[in-house]
Amino acid sequence: MSSFYNAPVRFRSEGGAIVVADIWKSECGGCGAETCRGDLLKWAQDHAEKCRALPRR
Repeated sequence: MSSFYNAPVRFRSEGGAIVVADIWKSECGGCGAETCRGDLLKWAQDHAEKCRALPRR
């Protein structure tokens, strides 16, 4: 089932960084990983569960 969202969705990673998914790309505010392919919401959620990076200042 596909879902449509037009506002950024934020997940907090294990290390405290924010992983943001919007309609164009997903990126991690800690380690800097990003993607613009596939299911961006699922990537952001999965990445937040695994990433241990601290937030960048």
